[in-house]
Amino acid sequence: MPNSNSPGFWSSSLSEADAISAGIEYSQLQLSQKGDLYWVEQRPNEGGRCCICFESESESGVHHELTPSEFSVQSKVYEYGGRGWCLLDDELVFVNASDQQVYRQSLSGSCDVIQVTNQSNTRYIEPIWDKTRDRLIAIQEVHADAGVINRIVAISLFDGSVEVLVEGADFYSYPVINPQGSVLAFVSWNHPHQPWTSTQFSYLNLTSSELDVPIPVAGHNYEEALSQPYFSPKGELYVVTDRSGWWNIYRCDLDSHHLVPVEKESCEMISAPWQSGLTHYAEISSKVVSIHHKHEGSELMLDDVSLAPEFNYFKSLIAAGDWVCVVAAAKDRLVSVVKVNTVTAEVRVVAGGDLPLIGADCSLARPMTFSKAGSTCYGYFYSPVNSQYSADGAQVPLVVFLHGGPTAATYPVLNMKIQYWTQRGFSVLDLNYRGSSNYGRAYRNSLQHQWGVVEIEDIQSAIDELVELGFVDRGAVFVRGNSSGGFSALSAVYQLDCFAAAASLYGVTDPLVLDGCTHKFESKYLHWLIGDPVTEESVYRERAPLDNVDQINCPVIFFQGEKDRVVLPEQTRAMEKALKNRKIKVEAYYFADEAHGFRVADTAEVVLKKELEFYRSEMKMHSAGCGSSFRD
Repeated sequence: MPNSNSPGFWSSSLSEADAISAGIEYSQLQLSQKGDLYWVEQRPNEGGRCCICFESESESGVHHELTPSEFSVQSKVYEYGGRGWCLLDDELVFVNASDQQVYRQSLSGSCDVIQVTNQSNTRYIEPIWDKTRDRLIAIQEVHADAGVINRIVAISLFDGSVEVLVEGADFYSYPVINPQGSVLAFVSWNHPHQPWTSTQFSYLNLTSSELDVPIPVAGHNYEEALSQPYFSPKGELYVVTDRSGWWNIYRCDLDSHHLVPVEKESCEMISAPWQSGLTHYAEISSKVVSIHHKHEGSELMLDDVSLAPEFNYFKSLIAAGDWVCVVAAAKDRLVSVVKVNTVTAEVRVVAGGDLPLIGADCSLARPMTFSKAGSTCYGYFYSPVNSQYSADGAQVPLVVFLHGGPTAATYPVLNMKIQYWTQRGFSVLDLNYRGSSNYGRAYRNSLQHQWGVVEIEDIQSAIDELVELGFVDRGAVFVRGNSSGGFSALSAVYQLDCFAAAASLYGVTDPLVLDGCTHKFESKYLHWLIGDPVTEESVYRERAPLDNVDQINCPVIFFQGEKDRVVLPEQTRAMEKALKNRKIKVEAYYFADEAHGFRVADTAEVVLKKELEFYRSEMKMHSAGCGSSFRD
């Protein structure tokens, strides 16, 4: 029988609460004209509330919170949201989470909040200030009886009235105005595409007395995904496109519509745009500062000079003067807001960046590449590390993490939820299966019509290699995933006979049902991932975990939010019932106040605790030879 010295059963002072409370997220950086740095904090201990904080240029190290406690800065446009605020001269505007309306807030001592828009069934995202006309421009989303309508609008700061500027496409993102206030550039796309498969880049002349028709610049051939347009302080226009096979930065000539690569590298310079308003590059002193995502870790580059090499993950980049401000993380420190001086190379951590574990207790990511039958996938392996124990010679259990998306990615940075497992003697594989972003367009597109197939092959390939290397115990392999990762985890347990147990966090169990009820942003995504649900219904049934329950022979634990509108709770309940009917061991936990993605700290703590207990129970049963949880 396992004892307290057995890997998987080690004790640790890193509690569930510690692992979750460390998960403050930073995003949406902005700089004022005075050099004050602003950012948004998402706080798990406040139910996932998002608030705007800032540090004054004249008060280094002193932080101020601006958002009153009754507000949370969070847009729900496209369900996944994104940048929900912007600075004016001596004010800011933000989208409030509860009603999705735009509010105006003074930056002076009173910090009064005034509602700007008041429209039911309407949401906003990516507000920008059209200073020339003293108005806002934003993406509007109207939920009407006829469906969901997205468009670019202008919002009066005086009376909240709304004027439509651009409409007709299914989706819009990244509105940006040149410094002269004469040109509005933006990205749009239509069904059945996603913002990482094919988009169009266009601009609108704002100087005409009447609204002009938007002028397409690139992407009308549907063979590239353009994103993140940006005007430099001098008015030069940039955009990111993957026409070379990689998301690289190009300079755009508005007269000729010609795109010229600024940096042509075999690496991605942005991440998959699940959220709107992401920023991954800027111009500073006539040089481009950008993020280069690579398997070994991301780099912050000023032309060909690497900045802040002690960090290996960056996002939400802005720049002004000699400073680059960015959200950064590393293998051994938590995510932080960082200022980097491009002249002196000084790096200053503004917020976050704690080092919660000493070296002897911190498991560092090991980048690995797995190849089998002509295909390659990538992942990060974490060995069990705890200064009080040793795994030498012992069989080590493995937990395979599958990210959601599935067109997303994981990074080799300190994740306290992973450390929670490695502290207790588990090894962890954080897998970037085929279809993940950050490895080029071809790798990203390899999941097209192959969801539920190629990532399962990659899971098998990775597990086989880790076992062959002697890193893990083949008899104690667990798999877990959230959202689409939950679908892949459940697909893996019915296709592969190598798991001791599995965990699904609001995972898809029936993609055909999901296709019929999901939100607009993803309503055609399954057509790309699997196929047309009408003509390919049999394929949907072949791949649905719910239709393959008779092939699942290992215990499964489920975690589901009752307010989830992406993966409906009924999907999880149907899967739970079907497994119980087969006498498969099942546990399921439903959270009344959670939606798609758990934001409440108490919920996340329950998930960690119950999942650990579930796996340990199976390890004990297996060690005792009871076999009640393992079917022949």
